[in-house]
Amino acid sequence: MPGPMDGMFQGFDISAAGLRAEMLRSEIVSANIANMGRTGNKHVAPYRRKGVVFEEVLDRVASAQGVPGGELTAGGVKVGKVVEDFKTEFPSYHRPGDPMADEDGWVLGSNVDVMQEMIDLSVIERSFDANLAAMRTYRQMLQNALTNMRSSS
Repeated sequence: MPGPMDGMFQGFDISAAGLRAEMLRSEIVSANIANMGRTGNKHVAPYRRKGVVFEEVLDRVASAQGVPGGELTAGGVKVGKVVEDFKTEFPSYHRPGDPMADEDGWVLGSNVDVMQEMIDLSVIERSFDANLAAMRTYRQMLQNALTNMRSSS
């Protein structure tokens, strides 16, 4: 039987899940920036940009059994998978003296766009701020509930 305090801190769990997912996303963006200089040629592929796909996490709720669609509730988000960008082409440069040049002197650059990575970092920062604001708000709601419970007894 569920207790009266079950699920009381679920708001923190949801925000924490968002923070964890964005942390992994920031690590992927950092890896993209760090590896954008890795070149290749027609025999060796250069570094390919990576991205993350988020997945919703749903939790089962015993108290909502029998309610159509109500047995599942939001539990946050997680990184479902890390994917490589196969849509963006590798830029090619004619550099005959480059050690990575093929026999015709062509080098393939990474498909990482530093401006896109900076935009992604900005979005990650805003998501961090939103999740932290949600945690602060949830904490304030819990404090208000406790204050109300104390004053009513």
